[in-house]
Amino acid sequence: MPRDTTLFEDAIDVPPWLEADRATPYAERTRRDREIARQIAGGNRIARVRAWWKKAAPDAPEGAGARLDRLRTIVTVAMAAAGSIAGVAVALAAFAYDGSQPVNVVRLLLLLVGAQLVLFALTLLLLPGRVPGLRHVQDLLTTLNPGAWAVGVYRKLAGASPNAAGLFELHATRSAARRFFKWQVLYWSQTAAVMFNIAALVTAIMLVTFSDLAFGWSTTLEVDSTAASRVVQAIARPWASFAPLAVPSPELVEQSQFFRLERAGRSIESPRALGAWWPFTVFALVTYGLLPRLALLVLAAARLRAATGALLVDDSRVTALLDRMTSPAIETAAGQHDETPPADAGVVAHAHRPMTGSARALIWENSLPADAARSYARRHLGLDVLDVAEAGAGRLASDRAALERVAADGSQTLIVFTPAWEPPLLELRDFLAELRQRLGPAASIVVAPVPDGPRAVTELERATWQRAVAELHDPKTYLETGAA
Repeated sequence: MPRDTTLFEDAIDVPPWLEADRATPYAERTRRDREIARQIAGGNRIARVRAWWKKAAPDAPEGAGARLDRLRTIVTVAMAAAGSIAGVAVALAAFAYDGSQPVNVVRLLLLLVGAQLVLFALTLLLLPGRVPGLRHVQDLLTTLNPGAWAVGVYRKLAGASPNAAGLFELHATRSAARRFFKWQVLYWSQTAAVMFNIAALVTAIMLVTFSDLAFGWSTTLEVDSTAASRVVQAIARPWASFAPLAVPSPELVEQSQFFRLERAGRSIESPRALGAWWPFTVFALVTYGLLPRLALLVLAAARLRAATGALLVDDSRVTALLDRMTSPAIETAAGQHDETPPADAGVVAHAHRPMTGSARALIWENSLPADAARSYARRHLGLDVLDVAEAGAGRLASDRAALERVAADGSQTLIVFTPAWEPPLLELRDFLAELRQRLGPAASIVVAPVPDGPRAVTELERATWQRAVAELHDPKTYLETGAA
């Protein structure tokens, strides 16, 4: 029986397994993946890949994903513990009372509520994407965020694991990795913040229950009791309707001001009369401290799961898998290895549309004749080429005409045949970038290097083209050399 795995484990373990699976002949992989797809109920791409993984490798041993996931849990628990310790310490300082002076509500609110609201507002600046004009501020806030410190600890614990490389980097090349980093930082920081508030709240209630506290307020600023009462009423507005006892009355505000106590000759040795402030402080901590952080934690957890799912499907090897799972039943590929080995490489789609049974083709630099391109696509990729355009032969006008022709077709799958024996030059990269602009973000571009004559694409050639396609950072462009 397959063991249960987390989404993060699958995002770490599935792509390397698919890389090793390239040794399996292409036709065999296609038959296997298509058959598994028939057994899988509907669902989004993430659910289908995870269901495929359970069927394709049910006995796969525990991989690096499990270890890295356990480290994430350890760091999460450590952040929760750190937040709890800080919450207890700050609450003890805010509610400190030795009988000589009452607990200053102004200082208490500043420590437990005011500082948190400022930090919460700064955290909100990290929620949108990279905002022009705020990028340096966002980078600074991310660096100073406690969640980023947790990421640093995690990287040290993970060591030089290639599976975690690039996942916890602020400026990662993969957009999915950048999103994952952002929401992981926010998740860890809000975990600490929520536990801070819970610990502070528990500490406050215990102090109120098991000790005799007196509250008052005092400030160096010229603030009379009437103005202070208006401020208190504004703060208490969210709960005034259902918890009126947690709203200090104007009389209490006036009586509990420090200099009023002294002038009236009252003694603060009778804290019972001034203990009515405590419900107000508790409700303020819940309303302005705990609830906003809890809401942000829920948001961060949901977005972190979505970003983790993107890590799984935003990979060229997974994109090729999804293509095979939805490919038509055209059994023309060789059952054994032939002249060209496979390569599922490049940068992967975030919202990939499955390939159909037909595609357009573009031949770059006369890499092979049009008829050979049709035969290659049908034999190795299971696709019928409906139309063939040519570009890269040195004539700029011809390149523009090819772009216009391909864009006008509106095909969702375009195969670009390139000469495997030539290194990918800047001219081709610029052409592919412009091609993406013309086709739009939904179309798949399959770069297919082909050998010169009856030989296989070498591993060096495949790796060279793989790096070039990956450097495009295009989530819908990947490499396929197809034979195996």
